[in-house]
Amino acid sequence: MKFAVLGLGYFGTALCRELAGAGHEVMAVDNNRAHIDDIKDEVSLAARADATDYEALEQLGVGQMDAAIVAIGEGFEASLMITAHCQKLGVPRVYTRVISPVQEHLLDLMKVTGKVRAESLAAAYFSRQLTNRAVHRYFGLDRNHAIVELALPAGLVGKTLEESRLRADYGLNLVTVRCGAQEVRDDEQDGATVRGVPDASFVFHEGDRLILFGRNADIEKFTAQWLGE
Repeated sequence: MKFAVLGLGYFGTALCRELAGAGHEVMAVDNNRAHIDDIKDEVSLAARADATDYEALEQLGVGQMDAAIVAIGEGFEASLMITAHCQKLGVPRVYTRVISPVQEHLLDLMKVTGKVRAESLAAAYFSRQLTNRAVHRYFGLDRNHAIVELALPAGLVGKTLEESRLRADYGLNLVTVRCGAQEVRDDEQDGATVRGVPDASFVFHEGDRLILFGRNADIEKFTAQWLGE
């Protein structure tokens, strides 16, 4: 997918790295040269531009992105202006970082796809790492559901997805599997470390990481039994 991240503070820069690391095409936009230089080698395009300038966004091709994230952490008026520009350019999905309750109300009126509370996301992610050391990455979807990246339990090495009984016993859905660079297998001709969507016959290998979707309670149950948490 193609994403435009507008604003490269700590949150915007981290988001660019996460999206690019997952294999997506990322356009990073900021008016600070240092911010652009910091990310330019890690994304598809890093452009120094004023995101409040409609014509600049148009020339960069923001309207051709699948989604735009307005990630600036300050500048109430600028944030709303950039959001409006993205909508006018026809970006299918626009997510805007929430700065204040007043801005949140205005974003509701603008009917943005989503409002991003970066501090809350960071707190949720960090709290999961603190309380469950098996969690490498955590993305909360709501108060009860999440997508997590976990180390493969030793007891599942050599087992198939069907034999693992992830869904039957724990109510968890395997989204995909990430294998370490040293674990890339012969059938992965392009050297990919993400295995696509596994079928029931997929065999787990040492070094794999599971990308799972499910209820937080079921994730905790799984890690408690298999990973000693």
